[in-house]
Amino acid sequence: MKHRPSIHGGLALVHTACAAVCTACAAVPACAAPPLVGDPGQGTVAIATGSSGAAQLSGITRSTGGTYHAVGDAGPPAIWTLAIDVDGSTGRIRSAAVTGSVAAAVGADAEGIAFRPATDSLLVADEAGSTIREFSRAGGIASGTVPLPAVFAPANVRTNLGIESLAWGHGSLWTATEEALFSDGDRSTPQAGSWVRIQRFDNAARSSGQWAYRTQPASATPAVGPPAQSGVVDLLPWNATTLLVLEREFLGMPRGFHSRLYAVDVSATTDVSAVASLATAGFTPLAKTLLWERVFPRANFEGMTFGPPLAAGGTSLLLVADDAGGLLHQGIYPLIVRGTPQAAAAAGAAVPEPLPRRHPSRLRCGIRTTVSSPCRPACPPRRCPPR
Repeated sequence: MKHRPSIHGGLALVHTACAAVCTACAAVPACAAPPLVGDPGQGTVAIATGSSGAAQLSGITRSTGGTYHAVGDAGPPAIWTLAIDVDGSTGRIRSAAVTGSVAAAVGADAEGIAFRPATDSLLVADEAGSTIREFSRAGGIASGTVPLPAVFAPANVRTNLGIESLAWGHGSLWTATEEALFSDGDRSTPQAGSWVRIQRFDNAARSSGQWAYRTQPASATPAVGPPAQSGVVDLLPWNATTLLVLEREFLGMPRGFHSRLYAVDVSATTDVSAVASLATAGFTPLAKTLLWERVFPRANFEGMTFGPPLAAGGTSLLLVADDAGGLLHQGIYPLIVRGTPQAAAAAGAAVPEPLPRRHPSRLRCGIRTTVSSPCRPACPPRRCPPR
């Protein structure tokens, strides 16, 4: 049975704890607890762009204070500077505006951006060229590129489904394809999801790991617009091994877009750097924990970044929407991310109760969408057999 999205005011939580589908859980080591995601109930806040020309913003990152930087997948080749004022008590946005830009050779389809504090630089992912470039934050001067593994060569990347995500955190750079590379199988359909490679680089921009992630199937074939599509549009490192992964599904018009936020832990799964094809080789994929989801009729959220820490505990999380050249809304959607309930309570934060799930546990090729279970520790994700 398909899980329906819910929209709730206040700090509504949609969270699934580590659970298992097994009969011998007591003998299995505990898995890392995923964070909790709350919605302050504000909705989408429009970005004041004025005459800047900023449009189709698809990637966002925070550098210092209330200063953020964004890239768009159309329009002038530039890195846009934004001022976003987040209320430190509620996590809501007081204001969001484009305040400037620097010209930069970001490529034909800039989709992701990440701030690297040690070098005061911005890294930008160009989906069209399957390239990650580095620029000075102050002047947009190019300072180099990040060498991608050979599997990400442009000839192996589907048009407009390549390097979409980019994030820096905990000493590593992370990126991912939106949907499967040609060598890794088919793109998403209503019958099945698509294999995505999540790639990590170390502090010296050397490849330091690669993991297999399965997207959700597209729920239906849209009657109007592009074909069914369900892919990864951005990610963020919550800690050294846990990632927040933003999936976006196109539902067709007027239904719009289904945004889902998952947590994954790379520490207990197979490094697939040496796996030539995810479609044929056996490996242990990443297990997914659903944290939050919502359907947006007129907002296509493609990027996200952490905002400031909040006074009551937790961290602001901001999603940015691509306006598709004025056809959709361009704005910021605020969320709040907290640690485990126990950690948040110890810090003096109010922790709302998780919402009850309305569907049974499912485990499909290492993909978990689960209800709370007394069976903790949880079972490790199962290994996908060769196909």
